[in-house]
Amino acid sequence: MMKLSKVLILLLLVFSWVMLPFAGWRSIKRFMPASLFMCFFLLIEDVIAERFKWWIIYPNLSSKISGMTPFAVGPFFTGSIFILKYTYGRFPLFLLVNLIVDTFFVYPFYRWFKKLGVWTLIKMNQLQLLSVFLTKSILMYGFHHFFIAKREQGN
Repeated sequence: MMKLSKVLILLLLVFSWVMLPFAGWRSIKRFMPASLFMCFFLLIEDVIAERFKWWIIYPNLSSKISGMTPFAVGPFFTGSIFILKYTYGRFPLFLLVNLIVDTFFVYPFYRWFKKLGVWTLIKMNQLQLLSVFLTKSILMYGFHHFFIAKREQGN
């Protein structure tokens, strides 16, 4: 039988992708480059985090897929599209929404996932993790604004 933590991760992954069409195909197409950038960034960050022991994500879905991959291609990918769809062009609102979502993920969600054996922080505390999340959000917004939106204006 699959461990509860693996089932939970799979459910998050599936739920994220089931919800994605509700963002609308136009928004998906528009914000996909920034979301893919964030996925790639998260996977690189995971390699760094593993090396410096910032955190551990316990369940790997397979020996070839890191524990971060389902989070990166699931909730972070789809969540990025939704957040950009509803806040892009209003940076203060973007920051506020990310602060709320990231705070929820870093505090109550983290405690719940730690209790279920999904992941735990080692050499990083929750406030540092929140800072990392917000920094990544700003990088994603900047990526979309400077590389994608400028291209859209040229068309």
